[in-house]
Amino acid sequence: MKNSMQIIAAVKAVASLAFTALIMMITVASMIFSRDSIPLSYIWQAIFLSLIYGCFQLIAFSENYFKQMKTFGRMTILGVSMFMALTGFAITFQWFPMQKLMNWLVFLGLYIAVFFIALFALRTVFRLSGIKYNQMLAAYKAGHDRG
Repeated sequence: MKNSMQIIAAVKAVASLAFTALIMMITVASMIFSRDSIPLSYIWQAIFLSLIYGCFQLIAFSENYFKQMKTFGRMTILGVSMFMALTGFAITFQWFPMQKLMNWLVFLGLYIAVFFIALFALRTVFRLSGIKYNQMLAAYKAGHDRG
């Protein structure tokens, strides 16, 4: 029971961040295309995509499923699985005209661009938080060395 609650909490935390990011992207796209509001169906799609992303991330970065796999492999699993999920959503909800190859190339290009921007942002956040925690640890050690 404790393990399943930890899994739910982890998925919820990741899904919340993903949902916030998706809503921000939808809002910017709505502003670019001069829309006054976001359709309710987009919000529901964002909710389900966020939950799917939370599950995929948990699986990709869990030691239970992929023991001793490097980060690059885990990111590849996450990236490919999310691309497949997004493709399924694009087809199901008719995000764009499906018959034109150029639409699919733009979709792929945007996915790759957003994926790498997100990776860069996460790396920056982790690096900065690592610096912060190293400074806090150094201050803690300095305080203990005196006493």
